[in-house]
Amino acid sequence: MERRTTLAALVAGFAANSATFTNPFAQAFLKSFVDHWKDTREYTLAVLDAMPADKFTSKANPAQRTFGEQLLHIASANTAYFRGFTLVPPPDMKTPDASDKVAVRAFVAAGFDFVESVLARMTEKDVLRTDIKFSPRLPAHSAVDIFLRAYMHTAHHRGQIITYLRVSEITPPTWKFEPHA
Repeated sequence: MERRTTLAALVAGFAANSATFTNPFAQAFLKSFVDHWKDTREYTLAVLDAMPADKFTSKANPAQRTFGEQLLHIASANTAYFRGFTLVPPPDMKTPDASDKVAVRAFVAAGFDFVESVLARMTEKDVLRTDIKFSPRLPAHSAVDIFLRAYMHTAHHRGQIITYLRVSEITPPTWKFEPHA
């Protein structure tokens, strides 16, 4: 799905669903998360775009994932987190070769598209859930926990790949740090 279409659907879905919210926390939290998720998508893709295609196999030491593998990990994990809401069927995403910049970018964008499609369908009840299973080996989580895990996990691994840019003598893109109303 094209990014503008996805973002428009996300905004429209949020607007339609938020009209039925009676819990101010749930409504404010979802709105804030949606706004920040758009920023994290843009920044993650900007970091990906900053790395030349021939450096997607770079890594600082043998124990680490490559630049491309880190990005695939981010997208796969976010899909797993939000699949637990069962609001939208997960995409049929075959993991591409981590050295293929174009394929990695498409995979990462598809992961963000999926999360945004789930967010667009969220109701107050979904935001307040405490029974989400994203892994059979882990206990159920709250929706807020899933939101925070996805956001922090993305930031954690994106921070690692920013280091990969620096090691390659590439100045990373600037983080957009603006408040959301």
